[in-house]
Order: sequence, then C-alpha cells, then structure tokens
Amino acid sequence: MKVLSARRLRLIPACAISAAALLAAVSPGAANATGKVGQQCSGVAITGQGAAIEKVAQDVWSNAFHTSSNALACDGAQGSKGTPVVTYDSTSSGAGLRSWGAETKSPTELSFGPGNAFVTTGEAPNAKQQGEILAQESTNTEGTLETLPVAQFALTVYANLPTGCTANSTAASGRLVLNDAVLQGIYAGTITKWGEVVGAKDGGDTLSPESCDSDPIVVVIRKEKAGTTNVLKKFLGLINTGTLTTPSGSETWDQLSEGTLNTVWPTGLNTVKTTVEGDANEAETVAANPGSVGFSNLAELRVTSLFSGSGNGAGTAKFWVEIENSHKGSGKKEKVTYKDPASNGDVAATAAADCASTVFTNGAEPFPPPSVTETWNNVTTSITLKEKTYPICNFAYVLAFTKYSLLTGTSEAEATTVNNYVKYAAGAKAGQALLKANDYYAVPKDVTKKLEAGAAAVGY
Repeated sequence: MKVLSARRLRLIPACAISAAALLAAVSPGAANATGKVGQQCSGVAITGQGAAIEKVAQDVWSNAFHTSSNALACDGAQGSKGTPVVTYDSTSSGAGLRSWGAETKSPTELSFGPGNAFVTTGEAPNAKQQGEILAQESTNTEGTLETLPVAQFALTVYANLPTGCTANSTAASGRLVLNDAVLQGIYAGTITKWGEVVGAKDGGDTLSPESCDSDPIVVVIRKEKAGTTNVLKKFLGLINTGTLTTPSGSETWDQLSEGTLNTVWPTGLNTVKTTVEGDANEAETVAANPGSVGFSNLAELRVTSLFSGSGNGAGTAKFWVEIENSHKGSGKKEKVTYKDPASNGDVAATAAADCASTVFTNGAEPFPPPSVTETWNNVTTSITLKEKTYPICNFAYVLAFTKYSLLTGTSEAEATTVNNYVKYAAGAKAGQALLKANDYYAVPKDVTKKLEAGAAAVGY
C-alpha cells in the first residue's frame, strides 16, 4: 500500500492525451442535439432533487430566481412576464441518480416530468451511469445528457472530541489540524485512537488530558450513496494509491468512490452509520457521539450550528479541522501548512468556501473536459506542493437534458423553466455571484464558458 508522505503534483504527460481528446479540445461544444424552448419565463413550476450539498445554493438560487431583477431571472418583469416557481428537494446524490435510471433496479424509482425536472449530485455520473440514464429516453441519443458543474464546495472534516477532552494546535488555536497521512489513516482504519491523530506533531496538536490519547476514534459514515463520500474517497485516493481490504474485496479509494461501492469502507473501521439521508444527519450523528469524526459540505454544516457559533467551534469539543494544503522539505527543514475550508474560519457567520485557486485534474485527460456532455467523474483536486487554498474542494453538479422530448411525462414548458433556471444559476453576474457569500465558490473561469453553453442548450 503506497501512502504519500509528502504532497505530489500529478502531471499529465502529453502522450497520455488521446487524439480524440485533443480533437474535442480544439472544438469544444455544447450538446450534440439541442431542443427548443418557449419564451423566457413562460414555463411551468418545476422541482429538482438530489445532493444535500446543493441545498443551500439551490435555496438561494430559487429564491433569487423569483425575486431578482437580473435579466436571467423571472420575477415578473422579464420575457413573458411569468413567474414559474422552482423548488428543491434535498435527498441525496444517490437518490437523484436513481430517479433518472442510474443503478436503479426498481422502475418505481424512475421519475421524469416537472416534479423531478432536474437532478443534482456531488458524484458526476460515469460512462456506465450516463448510459443507464440515456437508456430511459425513447430514442437513446448520445450527447443529450448534460453534467453541469454549477458551484464549488468545500468538503469539511469535523470532530466531536471524547468526553472531557480539549484540543489545541499551533496552526489552529483551540482545534486540531490533520495532515494527509493522518486523514487517510483515520478512514483507512490504520489510525484508531485519538493519540495517534496528534502523534505526528507537525501541526503542534495536543489533547488534554493525556488519558484522551487512548480513546477510540469513531468514524461516522453515510447510510446512503453520497456525493460527499465520493469527493472524500477520491481525495484519499490521491494520498494512498494502493488497495484496501473491504467487505467486498480489495479495492482502491478511487474504486470505492463510485457506484455501488460508494457505501463500502475498509474492513475493521470503527463506524456509526447515519439514519437519515443528507449532510445534516451526519452532523447530528457526530454531535451525538463523543469521540467521532464526520464529513459534510461546509454550507450544510454551518447551517446546523453544531460545530461553529455559540458554544461550539475553537476551544470546545465540537469543531471543524484544518487540512494540510502544503508540505515541503524534510527533517528539521520540513514545513507543513494547513487551511480552513471557510475564508472566515470556524465561526457562525457565512462567508466563502476557500476554493478560489483550487487546482483540478481529470485523470489522464485534460481539465476541464471538452464539454458538459462528456464524463466529469474523474475530476478531482490535485495534491500539489504549494496549494494556495483549501485542498478538498470539488464541484456540485446539475444534470439536465438537451432534449426533454425524449423522456416520458415531460413538456416544452418544463424544459423552458429548466433552461431559464440553470442559465440563471450559471450566470457570472447572476447565480454564480451569490455563491461567495453563502459558503460556496463560483466555478473557475475555464469552466464558466462550458457551463453557460451547456445551460443554454437545455431544451425540449
């Protein structure tokens, strides 16, 4: 098992870039088949569902879509003067994907039409999942399913110390910091006691009293397939490229991140599972179990007020940790730095996710992918020697179709509202501008044009 002791930049050799990828990069486009839409704001009320990581963003966007005077909104002054209502049901990435045919074995889970007009996910569908969704069309048409990267979010790791224990760190006063090896070790089950978390000492971590060192670490995991699980496991796969022993066999972190293996963890991990879908229940479960750790989207975690704000945060038992973002030198010259997921730290007030300069990779292919009709499932952060911001940032996605007419129960009016809404969310001066104040961050400039083109291509 190979675990990196220092951070490494993954460089993609020119020979690894396929001719097809190069050709696509020369002329990136939106969808291969684009449907039509009605006049702006003339559509019907719609509901979307899926990833809990998007709940805060979707609530902000749907409210602004109805009330903003922005040219891309529908407050009664734009286009047809209509005010189609958009609502969002925060379930999970897995539930959203299943509702459109990915990995579902029950036809009763399938739903198209205005009550399930768009799906959100923190786990971009891979080629197999895309194929399963496209198979629901009356005529399977390649290039009609879009994976739209609509926001950046910060995956936040947090702790509820054992009863009676307190923490301190020279890097994050009143809290703990986790380097790459310790973070991976906790979730691999090789670091099992709280004393081992602070054993490296490179962040100046301490626990008081010393008896806390022998307390076991409880790892809270999601009962359901979740986008946050996907993002965390892909990041752990950058640290440890080897295989792990699991109840289903021997797999890498990358293999464990997708599909049915998303809910599978290494054998022997001391876990507690959530009982309800969503990030909020993960936070509630960690808060109810002293000695435990969990992971959630920053925006969802801050809303709970369980690990920040009055009575929580730095200096208490419940706080989110800082994660290693830079590692250079060795021995006496070794220097490790850490970053907080939030631009304003572990406090009650919302701010921006610290994702302004995230370095992304796309497996063996160039980043970003040529268009939003390509697969985005290999997109993840890069482990670099000098990361400038928080290291575990990734994209939240909206899935939509360019030809809703190929799906049972849909209408041009539904497609029109989806088109209008995702164009608003994608707009640099519209939905994207609202993210920074609500614990997310806008997508990078090299992704914006692909996002806007894809949003405009949604149709019937």
